[in-house]
Amino acid sequence: MKLILISIVLVAAAAIPALSQTNESKAVTPDKDTVAVVLGKTITIKDKDRLNGLIFGALLEQYAKENKIEPTEAELDAFVQKTEEMKKQQHAKFEKDRDNLLKELKSKSLTEQERTEKTSRLQTLENILKTSKEVDEKAKGMEEQMQMMRRNMARHFVKSWKINKSLYEKYGGRIIFQQAGVEPLDAYREFLKEQEKKGAFKIFDKDYEISFWKYFINDSMHTFYSKEDGAKFMKTPWWLMDKPLGD
Repeated sequence: MKLILISIVLVAAAAIPALSQTNESKAVTPDKDTVAVVLGKTITIKDKDRLNGLIFGALLEQYAKENKIEPTEAELDAFVQKTEEMKKQQHAKFEKDRDNLLKELKSKSLTEQERTEKTSRLQTLENILKTSKEVDEKAKGMEEQMQMMRRNMARHFVKSWKINKSLYEKYGGRIIFQQAGVEPLDAYREFLKEQEKKGAFKIFDKDYEISFWKYFINDSMHTFYSKEDGAKFMKTPWWLMDKPLGD
């Protein structure tokens, strides 16, 4: 698994204060700028591009609060340790690949196309290694801040996985691949339908409503795991697997 992004769901949720779940969404009278309402909080036209994250994030954060879902210190430790190991392994692999390419480029038997491709790959690796070195240099003397950043990232990933696992256990359904971690797509949809029926959120504009539901109902957008693999991946987070997803 490549550590490129943090779950959009929890990033969005972090920016929304936890609110008690009520039927306030039904009672709100929208004005011309109101696109939707979630847990009594209005979402206006200026935030239309963040509609999915704002609604889904707020509902998941509320779900986590109601079900007392929080990462333990041991879970955070495991995530940080594993991702640091993966970072070192990846760095070592980049260095090995670079050295191999340097040796291969000395060969006179390479075709022009092969030499071009290997040179391009070498440049990419050197840029990655250079950037990594610069980041490490800047991080010197900032270990406390770096540790806090690693901890915050761990909190996002672990909490996201625990919420997803809880939703999967409650609603079941199919599991899809996502780079930041597998997702229980059918469980998401059933959860949202239930929340909408309760009045936890309401989208007033039909066009935005269609756009909101697209991710959860359009199967062509996703890659699905088999039932057996999906259940396995939901049970064990990728950072605790012998071979992380995406390798």
